[in-house]
Amino acid sequence: IHITRLPTLSRSKVILKPPRRASNNKRRRSTRLLISIIKLQMSASKTVAIFFSSGAFGDCARHAILHAMDSEQISKIKVYASKKNMPSLDDANWKCGCEVDHGAEMKKSPNFSKIEMITIDVTNKDEMESKLDLVGVDAVISGLGNRQIFHGDRVGRKGTRNVGKAMAKANIDRIVAMSSMGVNEDKPCMEWRTEGKFMAALFNTVSRREYKDIAGMENDVRATDLNYLLVRPVGLGEGCVPRGEYFIQKKKFEDALGPNMAKSDVGRFLLDQVLTPTYEKSAVVIGADPKEAYDSFERAGMASNEGEEKETTKK
Repeated sequence: IHITRLPTLSRSKVILKPPRRASNNKRRRSTRLLISIIKLQMSASKTVAIFFSSGAFGDCARHAILHAMDSEQISKIKVYASKKNMPSLDDANWKCGCEVDHGAEMKKSPNFSKIEMITIDVTNKDEMESKLDLVGVDAVISGLGNRQIFHGDRVGRKGTRNVGKAMAKANIDRIVAMSSMGVNEDKPCMEWRTEGKFMAALFNTVSRREYKDIAGMENDVRATDLNYLLVRPVGLGEGCVPRGEYFIQKKKFEDALGPNMAKSDVGRFLLDQVLTPTYEKSAVVIGADPKEAYDSFERAGMASNEGEEKETTKK
């Protein structure tokens, strides 16, 4: 048994008094402290607006919606898409290798109430002014545009420009936007693989309009005061299995990436860069495990490889 010796009281007279009631100033300070704590807790809960069109860019943005639903840091998700594309949220497969019924799982989720769906034509100025409400939104994720041959839906530049104007009016600073490898200064495309030359050839010929739309979007965003991140994923094969990880090319010509990346993992990166921005006013090339950098495209990204989110370089 441990005994602690208490100090001996001096012989000076000890007068016990009843405790004083808290002064008005103290009560006011306590109230202000409580209000500050509540505000801090509320500020940790974010509202995100997610725009998507058809194509692989939109597929990644749709997966970002799923990740946002599961995030305790997200309290509300405002989803904007055209009348043609919004119903794609009900589809079982979102052109991915997730092997789950996304449409059914989303509606069954206890967090489905976070979502507000608004149909809108992002290229229509009148619709954007009447339907787009970004009040209370903390950040924007854009999956507008695409890089696919003959796909259409080239709304990247005009749509993102209209979104950017609305963000400026609502004093929203952060936008994380889908883009593509091989755009603007990211040339040559996928310099460590021959598929990069094929992609460059497409951009110079049959996909010239897609390239112009994406590159124009990037240039317009860079000309704004927004705190932007342009995300340039490689791969996005429809059968690519999600792994819960992503890798960033830190330095061109030195760092290689796995050439086939799951759309779900890109969606996770989009959301992560909203919640905890680590890249600001920049563009990044993102891909799969560098260990697969020189595997065949068909094999890369097909096998599950559990792990946490990572940013790495080729050693």
